[in-house]
Amino acid sequence: MKPSSTTLESFMRSCFGRTPATNQSTSGTLLYVTDLEGDSDEALASVCEMADRNCVDLELVHVVDVQRAPSSPDAQMGILYRLETLARRLRNIRRNVASLLLFGTPEDVISKRAWDIKAKLVAFGINGASSRDIQRKLVRRVRRRVSCPVVIIAARAA
Repeated sequence: MKPSSTTLESFMRSCFGRTPATNQSTSGTLLYVTDLEGDSDEALASVCEMADRNCVDLELVHVVDVQRAPSSPDAQMGILYRLETLARRLRNIRRNVASLLLFGTPEDVISKRAWDIKAKLVAFGINGASSRDIQRKLVRRVRRRVSCPVVIIAARAA
């Protein structure tokens, strides 16, 4: 079900301290955590729209947990390439998009990054894959560690 505009305005006011209708500029960043596999066009458009309407920067991050899934430098370069490709795609929609590849335990590095950039919101793209439960558990762990709201943007089932 699509949220009503009143609900959306309340949500944005709680995240960003104002309604989307006001034109006051604000500072801050919307941190979007991607797994580079389940990012639907709708989810990405929603994230860009949230950032645009609230005059905040958008930062894409992907985390490589080398303790759980060791990877070679070649594999890491492939991940970085996919992350940069996604950022370039979003730059066609929105100019202010940064991307960052992080290494470590996901809940640690995402929480630290949110703190470092004073994120106004952390958003996770969740896909319909079998790893959905693992993703939701990660979201709960991050939610406990950050002071800003954490939301899930689910890909719509085809």
